[in-house]
Amino acid sequence: MLIFIAGCGTRMTGTPRPGEMDVRTLDVGQYSTEPLDSYDEYQHSVRRGISLAISRLANHVATGIDIDSKLRFGTGVQEITKPDDVRNVLAEQNVPVADRNKMLFGFASGSSDFRPEPYVAVPPDSTLTTVTVMQFPDRESADRAAAEFEEVDFAVAPDQNERVQLAKYPLAHSHWRPGTPTIGSVVAHGNYVVSTFISTSKPDLAELTSLVEKVYAAQLPMLDTLAPLSAEQILRLDLDPEGVIRRVLNPTKNGVPSVGSLAAYELQGFLHWQTDRTAAKNLYAHGERFVLSGAYSPSTNSYTTGIAQSFGKGVGRFLDGAILIRTRDIGAAQALWSAILDAPDTGQAPPRVPDSKCAEIPSDRYVKDWVCTVRYRNYVGYVWSTQLQDSQQRAAAQYALLANSQ
Repeated sequence: MLIFIAGCGTRMTGTPRPGEMDVRTLDVGQYSTEPLDSYDEYQHSVRRGISLAISRLANHVATGIDIDSKLRFGTGVQEITKPDDVRNVLAEQNVPVADRNKMLFGFASGSSDFRPEPYVAVPPDSTLTTVTVMQFPDRESADRAAAEFEEVDFAVAPDQNERVQLAKYPLAHSHWRPGTPTIGSVVAHGNYVVSTFISTSKPDLAELTSLVEKVYAAQLPMLDTLAPLSAEQILRLDLDPEGVIRRVLNPTKNGVPSVGSLAAYELQGFLHWQTDRTAAKNLYAHGERFVLSGAYSPSTNSYTTGIAQSFGKGVGRFLDGAILIRTRDIGAAQALWSAILDAPDTGQAPPRVPDSKCAEIPSDRYVKDWVCTVRYRNYVGYVWSTQLQDSQQRAAAQYALLANSQ
């Protein structure tokens, strides 16, 4: 058959092929298949800007595997949107310090060599680290805050605490309580303050100080690549400059950014939400952007919710969420899609949705958990529900949304 292209003067031969399927024929249930920006106009505000700033910061905060390969398990994250939130990661006495030094925002991430499990206590021989990074308006306020954080912590038990000098980081403020297997340390780095708390199996000061120095060796260079934000810059941050958030399934049509409910990350930022960060880093190595929609709940304990390990275990409790991954190319997306849900039931795939599969995930609850994954071009999406048909409809809607977002 001959096909003529008008106006170019060239005759081409070949067999015509149908275009992509008509996604309007898919069973998407109640879910919207239109991009977010087609029905919601983003409104700038201080609170929304802070959420975007925290997601940006998370891409430059160290996880346990950056510190020591044995610290592969995530124990939770915490967003710091205002000075009062500091109490969730530091002692209560630190709140006034953050307030008077005009802390803008922060992010904390926990790690351990013990895999966290619901209702299972952390073994006493475990190693745990918490890394908290906060941004202040300028270097002077960061320097002042770091010194004051140390003083108020030390003053909790001044007769028992002992100062510790770090050979590699002499400007850091550190102390421990002899006989206890913990150490706290804080250092200012430009407009940032980095605080770390470490617990090990025994009160070995050499081991504790070595881990603190490993934290700083991993964390401080990451901050060198992140320009601090002014209050005005925070206010003007855009929700979706790369056009990836608009493509994720958004069952509640939420347009308000939140670190676990509407955000986009690089791989480093996404790893904070994973239980086994070593396995996740290997699996998602070719992912460029990771979009969350109602996927996770920030938590300071080890009982994370959401898809803490979305490639096979731990499908979460948020019933209105999705995760979308943009890979570098179609081949990388195909490889990722093939690697996840390694034992799907072919009879459970969403009807007529290309490159889709579903599986029941083990759950310790009284209801079942179903997760489905789809691939469209260089995107891979996860959706989940407590009902198979609902998961299938979400998967179909995510596929259609990706097609409609082109």
